[in-house]
Amino acid sequence: MITITQTVDLSLTENLVPAVIHAKQYDSLGRKVVCSIYQGSTLVVLDADTLINVSGTRPDGEIFQYGSFTDDEVVYVENGKAVVWITDVMTGAAGRTAVDVTIIDGSGAALGSFCFILKVEKASLENEALSTGSYTGLVSQVAGNIADCYIDDNGYLVIVSEDGLGLTFSMDDEGNITVEYGGTT
Repeated sequence: MITITQTVDLSLTENLVPAVIHAKQYDSLGRKVVCSIYQGSTLVVLDADTLINVSGTRPDGEIFQYGSFTDDEVVYVENGKAVVWITDVMTGAAGRTAVDVTIIDGSGAALGSFCFILKVEKASLENEALSTGSYTGLVSQVAGNIADCYIDDNGYLVIVSEDGLGLTFSMDDEGNITVEYGGTT
């Protein structure tokens, strides 16, 4: 799997312009943000027992929250830096989201917090399964959910699928199959 790693410098004390992390709608665990934390001009090396809390509100009003104490594969400390993986929950809606990151020491005291901006570009298709699926995966999903297959009164092959993708199929007089999604071919 290819991982895009973006390293950002974030300050607990300076009033800096928040870093902007670019992502695509429905991205999931393909991008990680490695945060070097500074207090003034001094690099803070986070201990392995440091807790990281990440939260935000997407443009559609949905809230997300991850903590290294419960979601240690999404948010954790590595080599003294805070690591945050960008999830499909974070990228479910296009737009700009302020992502708050709070650093908590091993005794439960908040060391400080900062934010970065997650700028999610709109996917070309509004259906997550279509946007993120490969051709083989989509065909497998359709084939695995075929509810009925028959020849209609005009001699056309009709496939009825309960795949949840919103796809319809038709065949012309020459045997060419057309797949439509929401009225577009």
